[in-house]
Amino acid sequence: MIKHRYKIFSFVFLFIVNSAFSQDNINFSSKLLSGEKIEFSEITSEGVTLVNFWALWCKPCRVEMKALKKLHDKYSDQGLNILGINQDTPRSVNKVESFIKSQNVKYDIVLDPNKELFEMFNGQAVPYTLLYDKSGTVVYKATGYLPGDEIKLEEKIKETLGAAE
Repeated sequence: MIKHRYKIFSFVFLFIVNSAFSQDNINFSSKLLSGEKIEFSEITSEGVTLVNFWALWCKPCRVEMKALKKLHDKYSDQGLNILGINQDTPRSVNKVESFIKSQNVKYDIVLDPNKELFEMFNGQAVPYTLLYDKSGTVVYKATGYLPGDEIKLEEKIKETLGAAE
């Protein structure tokens, strides 16, 4: 009987912990680099949404950004939204806009110099990427980046976009 109660308690505890640290149903308001105000729940309700936490000092982030730019160019017409959330410190955020322009990045960028959004999404290290389906459920998550990771991500994007139709 005690063993049975322990199993039930363990299951309930894990469910609560998992729910508390879930990245599903997150909402926040923020300003894009362009100055436009966004509501995260509106972005996710419009289609499949990829959230990517990155920083200028992070070389894998800059390499991954090139791959994300290609994915955005290829799938934005099919309903893919990408939101880049920059993690540079308050002292270096002024360099972000010129970097974005030099790389010709067309997807939305938000500054998070105090790591509030990063903590909200339970980020541990950058780059940190999450893919949301149209219902706001995380269907893909990755920390770090190695060349070739974009292949698996693209497969998941195609699958999720196909399911969204």
